[in-house]
Amino acid sequence: MPKIKTFIRGEIPSELMQAWFQHLRDFDTAHPGCHFEVMMDMPDTPLAELAQQLRIDPQLTFEAIFDRGPP
Repeated sequence: MPKIKTFIRGEIPSELMQAWFQHLRDFDTAHPGCHFEVMMDMPDTPLAELAQQLRIDPQLTFEAIFDRGPP
């Protein structure tokens, strides 16, 4: 099946970021072969808050990110 690249740019309230990431993780887990790369532009946000918003289940470790390789 051919792969399609999609580009999404959105503005999401900070209190909904974790839910958005969880939604992506759930989709990714349910559909093997999908690969997401997410970027955030939050220059005034403390690193601890960013890390909290990236908490998803099942967890995706840094090692797992690198093991996935390029799409």
